[in-house]
Amino acid sequence: MRQVLFLMIIIFINFIGCKAHTKNYPEYLIRDNTELGCTELFYDGITYRPYGILTSFNKFMAKQIGTSEDSPNSKIYELKGYDSREWIVDYLDVFMGGNILFKSIDVIEIPKELEKYKIYDF
Repeated sequence: MRQVLFLMIIIFINFIGCKAHTKNYPEYLIRDNTELGCTELFYDGITYRPYGILTSFNKFMAKQIGTSEDSPNSKIYELKGYDSREWIVDYLDVFMGGNILFKSIDVIEIPKELEKYKIYDF
């Protein structure tokens, strides 16, 4: 009986510990801009549009700051060295997924090191 009680306590503590480490990230809303023909991300009053594709995950990703609306496989990251109010990366965590670089519509000057990743002109 003691062993069963001990096992139940261990399972309960483990369950509580796992729950405490689960982080809820804010959701970035997804909007289709039919006029421009692109999908936009929207969060905290900022609209982001696709800019390009990043080829290296580890080189550019900082910490995760969100998820895309209704897409559990999509994770929003800060771009290393850049303000997340200007640049973010949508990492799609599936086979053949990708790293899409999004920029705020308020960004006018493109950093030289990001120019080579430009694919979209929105």
